Amino acid sequence: MPRKQLTANPLPEWLLNADVSTPFNPAHVLQGSVYYPGCDVDGDPLQAYGGFAHSFVYVDYFCSKETILKAIPRIAGYEPLFTKEISPQELSPNPGVKVFLRRSDFYPYPEDQPLAEMMQRAHQNADPLEKPFCLWTILQRKTRTHPSHGPERLSMLSIFGEGIATYAAIYNSNKLCPIAIVLCRAEIGFGRNWTLFEQRNGAFERVVMTNRGGTPQYLFTWDRYNPHKLHSFTRHREYALYWDKYTQQIPSRGYLSIWAHQGQVPQHP
Repeated sequence: MPRKQLTANPLPEWLLNADVSTPFNPAHVLQGSVYYPGCDVDGDPLQAYGGFAHSFVYVDYFCSKETILKAIPRIAGYEPLFTKEISPQELSPNPGVKVFLRRSDFYPYPEDQPLAEMMQRAHQNADPLEKPFCLWTILQRKTRTHPSHGPERLSMLSIFGEGIATYAAIYNSNKLCPIAIVLCRAEIGFGRNWTLFEQRNGAFERVVMTNRGGTPQYLFTWDRYNPHKLHSFTRHREYALYWDKYTQQIPSRGYLSIWAHQGQVPQHP
């Protein structure tokens, strides 16, 4: 289990007062959240960043609703106060931000394959048997769990969707912004991702950096995110796996690397 990262912030009043009758408010749940695309059912960020952030957005297009509902009661130290479905209209009342893709966004990309065929191939990575869904869960710390484990409550949003398009739909369209993005686990190949989320000037970076609602303060990343070297997955092409505005590394406590947005004051652990 990872150690706590970064300094804890006060529990938001809306979260403290939330119950099953509370209407879903995107500004409460999404603003200042931690966004985790390609997450599967990885609960480690809840432990590592719970307290620093109180709202977590999990997005995956190959993780079933049944799998998530089984995983929620197993989150260490917490029990669900409620879980309820959120409609697309509640999640993003005014969608409309489009994601424009380039051939270089795809991994791999055959030089002779039309862009439309590449997009169709990417869509096939999603679980074809699962219908889109969004689950909102409020987690309550168990009475027997020590307060040092984490905050009294956490909000968790679980979305069946593609990571980049979902970001544009819920943050850019709503003019809202997470405090951090987790870049971990979303692997190409057997991980079923169609792109490299960390790719410099790639689709994800472009969507995040053009959000009129702001940009995250941090990226939490695995080891292959590195501004100082290129990565080669094949003999034919090298990749720069970092984002231009996130090259300032700050100390972490033995979990994911923490990269601060240039120009934003970093908060040390």
